[in-house]
Amino acid sequence: MSKNISSVSRIPIILTLNNTVKMDGELIRHLSPLTIKKVLNHLPISQLINNFQKKFLQLKLELDIGLEKPQSSFKKGDIAFSSISNCIYIFLEDYTHSQKQFSHMGFIKTQNLDELVKTKAGDILTIQKI
Repeated sequence: MSKNISSVSRIPIILTLNNTVKMDGELIRHLSPLTIKKVLNHLPISQLINNFQKKFLQLKLELDIGLEKPQSSFKKGDIAFSSISNCIYIFLEDYTHSQKQFSHMGFIKTQNLDELVKTKAGDILTIQKI
């Protein structure tokens, strides 16, 4: 079997910070199928990011998506969507918050997450399907 065959449920993505730093990621369709379908229809996404106290990054979207398979605990590198703030979140450290729930979408596979921790106002993150 060829290694080039990709799974229908695992969608490879690439995240690019300021057109220089590239990170591989993966959206996993069964985690939030409806959310991922809508996000995929809007890729590539290129937005200013908000680094919230080096805990997570936010990318604002203009999508009308409800909460799907809600979770409140995430690991470093996980990608999720909040229907309340209409943002994609990338967690920069393990996160547990009993009051906030997100739709888990996938994760970043590469180890250079430290580049995201260093982000500042005005930085742009691009997410695109490979």
